[in-house]
Amino acid sequence: MPRRAGTRGFTLIELMLVIGIMGVLAVVAVPAMRDMIISNRMKTLSLDIYTSLALARSEAIKRNAGNISMIANPGGWQSGWKVCVDTNSDGDCDSGEPVVIAMDTVESGITLTGPSGPALVTFSRDGRLSTAAASFRIVYTTNNSQTPMRCVELSVSGRPKTLVDGNAIDSDGC
Repeated sequence: MPRRAGTRGFTLIELMLVIGIMGVLAVVAVPAMRDMIISNRMKTLSLDIYTSLALARSEAIKRNAGNISMIANPGGWQSGWKVCVDTNSDGDCDSGEPVVIAMDTVESGITLTGPSGPALVTFSRDGRLSTAAASFRIVYTTNNSQTPMRCVELSVSGRPKTLVDGNAIDSDGC
């Protein structure tokens, strides 16, 4: 039987070799990809907090009002938060009070902690804090060097800043 000239394609052995190499690469790449996704989610959350704080501060200055607050939803910061004009200064976003921005619940694998009792940050009309200096901590797993803890710190001047834990020891802060 005559052989066709120029037959193109892959042999079964070549195909199996390529599939084997792809499998080895997948085993190596998947954990690194997971850590990258978690790290990006933590970074996004820290940016959301930073943005909300900066927005609350700028609203207080713009409106010349000392009652602009970032308030945790019932259940704490993990349940989300709102930036609102707290007209009656009761530490809650009541109906009828303008909400500037509202954030949803934080992903269950990530832990967000912030100021407690009361769970709010209030700015005065000059952009300074009316409440004590605040710190927000974002942790995936304790003392993890692959996805280190992130912090958003708020000084008494009212300016937020983001930090990343450099030594993977959560107890000493960022």
